[in-house]
Amino acid sequence: MNIEVVEVIQRNINNGQYGDAVDNVNIVMAQPGARLPDTIAPQLFPSLLNADEGYTKKCCSALEKLLSVTSGETVIRQLEVELKQGFEHPSPIVRILCLRQLNRACQDRRNLKLIGEVGIMKYAILLLGDEDLAVVKECHKVLITLATFDEGVLILYSDQGVKLLREVMATNDTIRYRVFDVIIDSILTTDQALEFAVTVGFFSNILEDLESSDVLLQLTALENVSRLSDSQVAFANLRNLGIFKGIAHWLVGQSPNSSYTVPSVIKLFAKLLQKHNINVKQLCTDCPEFTSTACRMIDCTDISIKFACVDVITLLNARLDGKEFILDKNYFLSSITSISELAVRGTDDIKDRALVALAHIFSTPDVYLPNYETRCEIWFTKCSEDLTKTALTLLSHPSPGRQCASSSFLSNLVLHKFGLQAMVAVPGWYERLIERKYCVDREAQIQKHSLVVTVRRSPVAQELIDQDVLNKLTKFSNEGAHYRDNQPAIATLQL
Repeated sequence: MNIEVVEVIQRNINNGQYGDAVDNVNIVMAQPGARLPDTIAPQLFPSLLNADEGYTKKCCSALEKLLSVTSGETVIRQLEVELKQGFEHPSPIVRILCLRQLNRACQDRRNLKLIGEVGIMKYAILLLGDEDLAVVKECHKVLITLATFDEGVLILYSDQGVKLLREVMATNDTIRYRVFDVIIDSILTTDQALEFAVTVGFFSNILEDLESSDVLLQLTALENVSRLSDSQVAFANLRNLGIFKGIAHWLVGQSPNSSYTVPSVIKLFAKLLQKHNINVKQLCTDCPEFTSTACRMIDCTDISIKFACVDVITLLNARLDGKEFILDKNYFLSSITSISELAVRGTDDIKDRALVALAHIFSTPDVYLPNYETRCEIWFTKCSEDLTKTALTLLSHPSPGRQCASSSFLSNLVLHKFGLQAMVAVPGWYERLIERKYCVDREAQIQKHSLVVTVRRSPVAQELIDQDVLNKLTKFSNEGAHYRDNQPAIATLQL
C-alpha cells in the first residue's frame, strides 16, 4: 500500500473534498490486489447524505470496491450504524450497496450470531416492500442466503422476524406475495423453515386466495402450491393441511371454457403425478375431482386445458397405482373416445400427445390387474374407427416425433389379441411396418423395429397372420433397426 496515496485520500476527506477522495479511491482500487485501510469506508458513508445522483453512483462504486476486500464480520462490526442508515437512504443505489454487503456477511455462518445481535435483518425484511424492484431482488437474495443456515432460519422466523414479515405482507397483495416468495424459497432451502412457516400460519390463506374473485390471486396461490410441492416434506404438509382437497373441491364448480385457473390446477395435478414418492392411488382417492375433471375437460375448446388433461391421462396410465384407480371409472371410459379423436383428427400440436396417452393406456402392467384385458378391449371399442389406420399411416409421417408416437401406440396395442386383429384388418398394414424409406431418424427406426419384433413375437401371430407375411416380418427383424435398402416408397393410406 502506498502510504502517500492513503495520506492524500485522508487529506481529501478531512478537507471535505469527498469527490476527490472518491475519485482517488476508484483509481487505487482499480489496481490488481489493491487495498486501503478499513477506516476509509466509514468516513465516506456520511458523504452520501443529501448527495446528488452523480456523486452517489461514484461513491457507491468506491465503497463497493473498498468493502469487497473486507471481511463480512468487519463490515458488520465497523459499519453497523452506516448500513442501517443506508437501508433507509432515498437512493436505491445506496440501499442495494448495503444489501449486498449484508448478503456477503450472511454467507459465513460464523457471522450470523453477530447479525442477530445487532438487529440489522429488520431493515432487510422491511425492504421487501420497497418500490424499486432491483432493491427487492437484492433483499430476496439476502433473506434466502440467511435461510441457508439453521441459525439464519431462527433469525428470519424469530418473533420479531415474523412480526415484521406480517407487517410487510399487510401492505398490499403484491408485496404479500413477495414475502411468500421468500418463505417458499426458504422452505425449499431447508425443511426447518417449513416447520416455522406452518407453525405461524403462513399458509392459512392459500385456499382463501384460490376462492377469491381475483384471478391473479388465484393463479399466484396455485403457483405457490406448485413450487412448495417440489419439497417432499412441504408436499406432505400441504396434504395434511387439506390444501389439495380444497383445490380439488374448488375445481368442481369451474367452467372449462371460462376459468383462467383451471389449466393451472390440472397442470398442478400433472406435476404431482410425476413425484417419485407419491402414492398416486391415494392422492386420486383423496381428491377424485382432479381425475374426473381432467377426463371431463378433454373436450373443452381451450387448447391449454386439452394439453393438460391429456398429460394427466398419460401420467395416470404410466403408473401401476394410477391404472388401478381408473380401471373401473366410467368417466375415464368416456374420455377414451375423445383422446382417440384427437389422435385421428386433432391438430398437429396435440396428435403426438394423444398417441402417447393411448400408448400408456393400452400398455400391459408388470403386475396382474384383474379384468384389465377385458377393460382394455372395452376401451378399444370406444376408440375412433380410424385410429389404427391413422396410426399406421403416421408411421410414414415426416415428423420423427409423430413416427415414434405411432410406433409406441401400436407396439402396446398389438400386445392384446384384439389390437393385433384390428391392425391386420387394415389393408396394406404389414407394408407399412416393413417400409423403411420414410423412417430416417434413428430413434424412430428403433421404435419401428421394436414394433415389428413385438408383432412377430405375439403368441397369436401364427393364428392371425399369413406365413408369407410372417417371413417378411422376420426378415425385417433380423436386418435390424438401421438397415437401409433401395425399396421404392409405397402409396400413403387414404383416410
